[in-house]
Amino acid sequence: MKEPLHVFSHQRACKAFLAKQPEGFLPATLSVKDFYAQASYVPNLIKIPKSVRQLLLASAIKKVLDELPENKNLLVFDRSFLGYLESSSFVGRFFNELAKFNLDIFSIQERDIYEDYSNHLSVLERIYTHYTTQLRELGFYDPILRLKPKILPKVLQKFSHIEFHLGGSLSLYEQELLFAMGALVPIFLHLSVDRYNERFLDFLHLELKEDFYYKIDLQALLKGEDPILKSTPKPPTKNIKIHHCNTRLEQVGLALTKVQEWLEAGFESSRLAIITPDSSLATHLHLLDTKRNLNFAHGQNVKWVYQDYFKALKELKPSANTPPLEDLNTQCLALMEQLNILKSLQDFHQEFYSAHARVQEVLDYGFADWLELYTRALKEERVDDTTGGKVKALDVLECRGLEFDKVVILDFTDQLVPSLNDYDLFLNSKIRTHLNMPTLKDKQNLQKHYYYQILQNSQEVDIAYHSANDATHSKMLLELGLEGRIVKNAFTLFPPENKHAYIEDTCIAKIPPGFKFSATSMNHFVSCPRRFYLKYLQGLNAPENNNADMGSFLHALLKTHYEKHPQTPISAQILLEGAKATPKWQEMNALDKLSFEVAVDKMEKFFMKESERLERGRVVACEKPFVFSFEGFSLRGQIDRIDALDDGSYVLIDYKYKSSKDLKTDSLESVAESQDFQLSLYTLASTKELSAPLQAGFYSLKDGELKIESQEVLHAKQECLKEILNALKQPFDFVKNPSKKNCQYCSYQDICGVEYRERKGY
Repeated sequence: MKEPLHVFSHQRACKAFLAKQPEGFLPATLSVKDFYAQASYVPNLIKIPKSVRQLLLASAIKKVLDELPENKNLLVFDRSFLGYLESSSFVGRFFNELAKFNLDIFSIQERDIYEDYSNHLSVLERIYTHYTTQLRELGFYDPILRLKPKILPKVLQKFSHIEFHLGGSLSLYEQELLFAMGALVPIFLHLSVDRYNERFLDFLHLELKEDFYYKIDLQALLKGEDPILKSTPKPPTKNIKIHHCNTRLEQVGLALTKVQEWLEAGFESSRLAIITPDSSLATHLHLLDTKRNLNFAHGQNVKWVYQDYFKALKELKPSANTPPLEDLNTQCLALMEQLNILKSLQDFHQEFYSAHARVQEVLDYGFADWLELYTRALKEERVDDTTGGKVKALDVLECRGLEFDKVVILDFTDQLVPSLNDYDLFLNSKIRTHLNMPTLKDKQNLQKHYYYQILQNSQEVDIAYHSANDATHSKMLLELGLEGRIVKNAFTLFPPENKHAYIEDTCIAKIPPGFKFSATSMNHFVSCPRRFYLKYLQGLNAPENNNADMGSFLHALLKTHYEKHPQTPISAQILLEGAKATPKWQEMNALDKLSFEVAVDKMEKFFMKESERLERGRVVACEKPFVFSFEGFSLRGQIDRIDALDDGSYVLIDYKYKSSKDLKTDSLESVAESQDFQLSLYTLASTKELSAPLQAGFYSLKDGELKIESQEVLHAKQECLKEILNALKQPFDFVKNPSKKNCQYCSYQDICGVEYRERKGY
């Protein structure tokens, strides 16, 4: 008599299912990954091991970059072994996403929807070609090849039917394979529907209700019959408490206190859990769990367990006249024997050596490169937590399909719930929509679905978040209407502060002698006197903005070029080569480098306009500093650029990384409301020195358009500037100027306690 097969998202869910079975023969279970691996295969090919894949991708990246002409200086890839390894992870995930939805990388450019990354895409196509060629030569299979696997009917038909418990989402590849298997053996799909995962169930073409559990017959669905065998309401638990903590560490105290309470009350430990978005909080939990009540599902930190081995690896040196991988194998075996290493490490070593032995001859890597790859692969290994306690500490992904009596969810902040990886941002939502792939919002919703499942599958839930480093609770609380359940300072490590009643400050002060106004400080004063007071008179400086930092980098590169070549138009190639030569470039991560390259790609029209401009003149100064007196005050700053034209006039230029349609110069009617005196200061500073006709304007680095501000407006602004400076000769009340425009992104919101109308509404 045939028995059913139960398929779950992961092995932990399989074990939880088996634990609930009565004594006797246990039913057959498989994880989704193992199910697909056992029921289908790609003939005559071996699936490529993860570390070998990384190495072959790195090799393909190196080969393509070596072949690129000098004018294709794409810098997102660092030209070193470490750089190739880092890039291989990024590129591999990009290829994975395309393969999941059966997309051909070569078809993207044909649709002309990837203009922002066109240069990078052509390089990625060549990397793909080199990599897949190597795969075929070595007899490996990678899912990105999108080869149709063969189904093994005999494996499926050993079972009476298959109960498939869907805990997340299925890729297009997995959907098609599941339907094909459903034609051979009855498959019953178990799923829960909520507001966050509806989009991922569209492939069923069924009208499904939110907060319902369904059991669906795939064979009936394929025949066009009613496939719904069962539907049951499944709302989230009502026993939800939200705890606000001041620091991240306070959450750990809350979690450990709850664990102690549960165990003392005698609750079944297998139905209790501490849940985190990822494993980053595990170090704190492990350190402070002095009673060893927690068992960490992701295992112990491999660097702790094998610290002597890692230390010894750093001291290894290559031997003469020995192939690098063979040399590494021999030295590592000797180390393991010397240090009496655990069997799990010996197994890892044997798998690593066996997997890479077949590729070592086609890859020209030295001993240090193989050692780096070996060390990286070892750091990703998991070591079971054999010293842990009764209560599980789980990542949210490990909770799919599990049921609990009591859980504590930690780090429920807007930064982590949900969060996106760097590689998710490579394809923006517009492109994803064109390609019929999940958008960035869909990806965020899938993460929220995993949390929502926990709320559905638990009897009692405690959620903790912290407000350190400007963090706040996840917006998911607002979406579920749970914000009213927040308990402030739920668990504190320190006594509460003694707060006094709020009294509105009156900030009356006089500009100190020797203070030098700049265009930026003047703009701050006009838009909000209180911000000016806090920043310049109190010296409270906000953290640097990454976008501003990137703008300064771009300005510095333009200055470097035009100081040496005042009549030679800059180009994308010159700009990128200049960037690579700076120390700052070495400090930037891969995503920052990619963002910079994309920014340069968008400057194509600017480069063309530069050629036209410099036919009529030359650049005489860049980032030119100025200091002058006006109405009894000292004013300072620096002019982004000064051009001398062939007709004897000068143009004072302020760079803006915006499209010209977003650049607005003032009219006489708008001068009174203006918050920008930059061009007026440029003109005042340069009139005497240049003694020639002057124009001043904003220069778009995106499309090369120069927006000139009229002489009448410049003069009117200078009159306004006189009035402002005369008012500041006396003690001045630096009042707030609350509005969404001034306050929404202001760094001083918390200090001044502002509540503008739009924010109150939110």
